[in-house]
Amino acid sequence: MTRAAIGRAHGPFVGARPFLARDRHLFLGREEETGELVRSWSRHRLTVLHGANGVGKTSLVGAGAVPALTDRGDTVLDSGELRFDPAFPSAVLPGHNPYTRALLALWGPAEFPTHAPGTSIGDFLRTHGSTDRHGLARPLFAVLDQTELLLRRSAAPEQWRRDFLDELFAAVEDRADLHLLLTVRTGHLDELRRLVDKREVDHAEIGLGPFGPGTAVDVVERSLALVGSRAGPEEPGRLVREARTVRDPRGRPRSCSDTVDPALLQLLGATLWQETGREGAGLVPASGTEVDRVLTVRLAGVLAEVAAEHLVPPEVPHAWLRRVVAAGDRGVGRSACEDPDGVLTPGVVQALEDRHLVTTNRDGSAYLLRHPRLARPLMALAPSSHAPGPPPWSGWDRLGAARAAHTRGEAELAAEHARQALRADPGPRPRSLLTALLGDLAFERGEHRAAAEHYADAAREREAAGDGAAVSRLLVAEARNRLLAGERSAGLSGLSAAQGRVHADPSLRAGIGQALWLAGQAQSALDVLEEALAGGGGVTEARRTRGEIRSERDGRVDGRRA
Repeated sequence: MTRAAIGRAHGPFVGARPFLARDRHLFLGREEETGELVRSWSRHRLTVLHGANGVGKTSLVGAGAVPALTDRGDTVLDSGELRFDPAFPSAVLPGHNPYTRALLALWGPAEFPTHAPGTSIGDFLRTHGSTDRHGLARPLFAVLDQTELLLRRSAAPEQWRRDFLDELFAAVEDRADLHLLLTVRTGHLDELRRLVDKREVDHAEIGLGPFGPGTAVDVVERSLALVGSRAGPEEPGRLVREARTVRDPRGRPRSCSDTVDPALLQLLGATLWQETGREGAGLVPASGTEVDRVLTVRLAGVLAEVAAEHLVPPEVPHAWLRRVVAAGDRGVGRSACEDPDGVLTPGVVQALEDRHLVTTNRDGSAYLLRHPRLARPLMALAPSSHAPGPPPWSGWDRLGAARAAHTRGEAELAAEHARQALRADPGPRPRSLLTALLGDLAFERGEHRAAAEHYADAAREREAAGDGAAVSRLLVAEARNRLLAGERSAGLSGLSAAQGRVHADPSLRAGIGQALWLAGQAQSALDVLEEALAGGGGVTEARRTRGEIRSERDGRVDGRRA
């Protein structure tokens, strides 16, 4: 299928998601910003890309700067969303920061879950650097997207987040070849600046703003041309005017924005393309009321997804957004986010923010509507008059939602998604991962017997599927919890079974060594940790544990001599 045929099938607009490397031919209007970001990223050890939510930071990185760097032969580590992964149970190496583990799973996917877990960022980078023919270190480019996840108020343990950021900045200071890019929303920029200013590292900041009207029209014109659209020459201008125009309750134009937000342009374009633009030449309906109707249906689906992800009734985000719209420029105070019944959690509001529907005002004290153009469609929302919600979730969908909630620190929400998925029989692979996730959550709560049972159930699932490597990790996680629950015999039996199956999983050896030390078998622990270090995985945790065992042993010897 030709590119034009693909475009006619899927349209020139990506919609609500960010542009990816595969969309670079459609990523238009940011040529100058791409060049500026590539230059800054190349010249500085640390670059901060900031802007409002929905302005296109992730797209600029993924479809602009990263492809430009790889085109010239530079090494860019993989990037994506930080997510805790139950494929490596947290009870195997509980001393390893879960955010570090999640980042290394992104940067080195081929090494997860066998080598990367248990390794610090610094140790990981030491093994991934390279030199040119003159023996000089080649630059290594890395990105941490959506850094606000680690800065905004959440239920996730703050110490994990702070320690992770300290570790990341220390790696930037120590590694002259590392060029790190952080993206962050403007509302969290000051907090990030305070952290950066404490470091002795060369850094730069780049702000990303919305499109000007002329640029927006050019983007739409070129996008439509790329997919062979038959839209008339007036259509790009009409689409941009719709993105700029705010209407009163009767549908009459009330005001016109001086800029065009890329996220709104993509939402509007994708919605209208799907509704009107695929078959005929017309893209934008003649009536603004008809545009609002189409947007209302699309927004109803978005809010239904938010409600499903956070397990709240659909009317909850609808009602709160209507309050935000009604408040106008005053906004809804952050302290008034929760409704009297406590149904609207901070996670729901953050989800609406992540979908570019709301943002905070300049001092962060209130939530405002992100796009005034959406005020009228949002006020028309009524849950009962639109589609009942997203299609039924698969086991993988539930697992994704549970992992995201776990990463944000919403443990009970993660557990409930897992339980609902397990009741629906999600299939063997997602069932084992969801069960392991329940084990992780129980372990973090200190409920060691419950954690051990969950890990044991997940191990039986993977055993039936012939996944020996996963079984070994789950056995170690179970064994640690058995030991912590006072079930020494069962714990040692589990460790013995896992040791016979480790094979090429050095990170798991580090976990076995730690559990053996917990069981009081210091020499056996040292032997296993030496094997882990020789295998090149779990290096940091294995080295740390070995040092602690030796220090404890030396202290005992000195005590006896005294």
